[in-house]
Amino acid sequence: MKKILKWLGIGFIVIIVIGVISSAGKSGSSQKSGSTGASQEKQQVQEPTIIKAQELADDFDANQVAAENKWKGKLVQFSAEVTNITDTGLSFSKVASKQFSMAQISCRITDKQQLLSLKNGQTVTVKGVVGGQTIGVIDVNDCSVVQ
Repeated sequence: MKKILKWLGIGFIVIIVIGVISSAGKSGSSQKSGSTGASQEKQQVQEPTIIKAQELADDFDANQVAAENKWKGKLVQFSAEVTNITDTGLSFSKVASKQFSMAQISCRITDKQQLLSLKNGQTVTVKGVVGGQTIGVIDVNDCSVVQ
């Protein structure tokens, strides 16, 4: 009986050691892939897709689901006329080609200091990450004024 317990104890310890070694190998590989993902994000931040605000608005006017599939999560840069400045950022209205479009772009500025020198009616260039659309308002997050 003592020999059986001894061998069960040794087997149990071997299983624990194998589990620890295998989980250590997995966490090391996930750290490598995590750092690769971070460097890919940095590349995206450095190279936005330059578009027209009208293109973004028209895509959302035509089909919100298709537009979110195409643009959501992508870093874009566009120029448009500011129609409203608030503590959360900038709004751009009248950006769609359709005469009676309700599409607007809301650009959430991360650095509030960039808002101080701007005026309604001024054309500015911004870059940010496209989010979704709610009640006609296209959200662009993590925006910064480029000019």
